[in-house]
Amino acid sequence: MSENDYRAKMRTRFATFDIDGDGQVTAEDFEMMARRVIEEFGVREDSPEGSAILEGARRFFVGLAEATDADRSGSISESEFVEGAEQRLLDNPEGFDAIARPWVQSVVAIADTDRDGHVSVGEWARALQAMGSNQRVVEQDLQSVDRDRDGRVTLEEATAAVTEYYTRERSLDLFANA
Repeated sequence: MSENDYRAKMRTRFATFDIDGDGQVTAEDFEMMARRVIEEFGVREDSPEGSAILEGARRFFVGLAEATDADRSGSISESEFVEGAEQRLLDNPEGFDAIARPWVQSVVAIADTDRDGHVSVGEWARALQAMGSNQRVVEQDLQSVDRDRDGRVTLEEATAAVTEYYTRERSLDLFANA
């Protein structure tokens, strides 16, 4: 994948994050994404899982803003996001893991509907779709994220997949809309 392909992948991801379509990614966009997951799984916002995913979304936005909001305006433009991702996230899995882990952990917790400590691939698919992934991407993700092929997605598997998406030039596009 060339540098231009990585930038295109980040532009696609920016569009998915920009929930309200105003050309800026803000904390409110991340809250809306969290609320989509809350709604999908029928969880109350004031429940432990609902509170955790809203906090995870806030922390994910703050981490991404620290890495990409060049003018420190509190919102991230597409050019800031793409350039910041390329400069600070690409080839930096340890740094990105710290940003992503609370979000991924909260998604896994809310998607574990039977509370057995594991997320089925079906539950993971529902979470991805609630976050904006299309069916084709969900099917591809399920083939790669369940690394041990046991029919479950663990926190470690999910975190690794999300981290790889942002920090490697070649990765599955988990969130494409096409």
